[in-house]
Amino acid sequence: MAEYKAKEGKQDRHGEMTGAITFNMILTMVPVVIWAMFIGPVIFRENWVPTLLISLAMALVLPFVGLKPSQKLWAWLSAKMDRF
Repeated sequence: MAEYKAKEGKQDRHGEMTGAITFNMILTMVPVVIWAMFIGPVIFRENWVPTLLISLAMALVLPFVGLKPSQKLWAWLSAKMDRF
């Protein structure tokens, strides 16, 4: 299993955190957009405030929740690309 090489506080030293941040935004913002554009408006037909509040909460919480999985995914992909 690939490991995330950067030490805590040194993530950008060799650019290792940049890919993890990109993966984190992809993994976390897709559910926010799907909720805000498709699911929320169907559930809360006339009232847009709950959809907005839930979208904002998801946009604030999900990046922190997805940090470790995105680091692991980036480390795995980076290890695979290093073989080429």
